[in-house]
Amino acid sequence: MHLGDVIEKHLIKVPLVSTDKRSVLTELVDTLANDKEYTPEKRKAILEAVFDREALGSTGIGGGVAIPHAKLAWMKHIRLVVGVSKNPIDFGSPDGEPTRLFFLVLAPADEAGAHVELLASIARACSSPLMRKMLLSARSADEVYDLFADN
Repeated sequence: MHLGDVIEKHLIKVPLVSTDKRSVLTELVDTLANDKEYTPEKRKAILEAVFDREALGSTGIGGGVAIPHAKLAWMKHIRLVVGVSKNPIDFGSPDGEPTRLFFLVLAPADEAGAHVELLASIARACSSPLMRKMLLSARSADEVYDLFADN
């Protein structure tokens, strides 16, 4: 599974306005929760799952990138929310560097393979300093979308 398979323009937020880890996670979840299929109860369940996963260890991977993720039994398909922050955020990344690029991955509990493939695809894409630079300079969801839509 590749980024281009799951990225949706309305699930890209540029710029994120949050200034700390917890509020970034909430802002990403709220971007998804604006979809009609997500009730307040589902939003709460997603937040809980994301916070629980983050409590196990930071999903910051270094290089200014974080990939928070969770699996939920009731999800029908993988969803990806992308956020670009103008503010560097302490996300507890292993390299100690602040984070500005966020990729929230939510997957059905029974799609572990696709979930792992998408996490790896994000990590590969963001391993390129040029790609990170282009993402950080994006001024709109359209620009971010165009970077991934054909990949």
